[in-house]
Amino acid sequence: MSASRFALVLAAASALAAPLVARAASDEATTPFSSLLDSMAGNTASSQHGATVSVPGQQDASQKKELETPQFLDEAPEAPNIHGFFSSPFKTAYVTPRGLVVQNEGLVWQPVVGLVFPLGDLGPVKHLTFVGGIWNSVDTAEHDAYVGPWDEMDVFASLSWTVADVISFTATYSPWNSPPHAFHTEHNIDLKVGFDDSKIWGGSGFALNPYVDGFWAVAGDSTVILGRHGGTGYFEPGIAPSITLKGIPQYPISITLPIYTQIGPSTYWDAHHTFGHSVFGLISASANFSMPLSFIPARYGHWHADLGVTYDYLINQALLKAGGLASGNTNHNVIIGSLGFGVNF
Repeated sequence: MSASRFALVLAAASALAAPLVARAASDEATTPFSSLLDSMAGNTASSQHGATVSVPGQQDASQKKELETPQFLDEAPEAPNIHGFFSSPFKTAYVTPRGLVVQNEGLVWQPVVGLVFPLGDLGPVKHLTFVGGIWNSVDTAEHDAYVGPWDEMDVFASLSWTVADVISFTATYSPWNSPPHAFHTEHNIDLKVGFDDSKIWGGSGFALNPYVDGFWAVAGDSTVILGRHGGTGYFEPGIAPSITLKGIPQYPISITLPIYTQIGPSTYWDAHHTFGHSVFGLISASANFSMPLSFIPARYGHWHADLGVTYDYLINQALLKAGGLASGNTNHNVIIGSLGFGVNF
């Protein structure tokens, strides 16, 4: 019942896999660590094996250069091409992207950590990238006898790429697990197709970022409690407008305003049509703000502070009933606040 948190992640996969990887790689070249590698590879070795070499007779410049060049070290060791991210949001409730109100009491902590593996280009397929990680939900209102406040743990594995520089694809497999055994493991896959429209706006930095996400529940319990157990899914059309305010150059504020709805077979939400035949799930709108913590040196990673608010209108009556079972929620209107921090490296 967890979120596809690539609003973090994928808000992770494409967002982290291309621009942040490039940014981290460029900063990496100027860190003391890379300087240390350079000295180990060249300068230190030369001082040890060049100045102390004594050869009888007169030497020309080429002979001296050959003697001063160490033969057992690479001239420029290759830097690691693996990067990662960690995000630590604290929320006022746990509501999945499908609109299931899992918890609406206490404080909810939902950390996510992952690694990014850039794989390069493959013909017309560009920026092929693998992302893997773990997401958790911990809340103060959960008091399980065995796992305490630990509510959920989801693993995700994602492959993303771009075509023609403007069309992005992200395929994700994610098993969702319940440490307190509130549900059987849910196995899910989805394919998100997005369009980069930033060039249409004349380099203003604004973009609508339209997308369609096809979600499929493979097996396990229903991701919305009352729906069909596996073999069902929905489509999510949406946009994620974004712009960056650069009033303070070292502390630009990135703003994203994602809006989406979900459409699918009525049995996805209500397996037996007990509460209706609606094919709509919810309408969701968010305002998210992120600012780099530039006072932290880049050698410790690219840290950022995050603030957000989400409004969900639960259209489907079965979805509302499921929220009542999970958390006691009976309100079509749900608001979630979020405050946190994170780091990319």
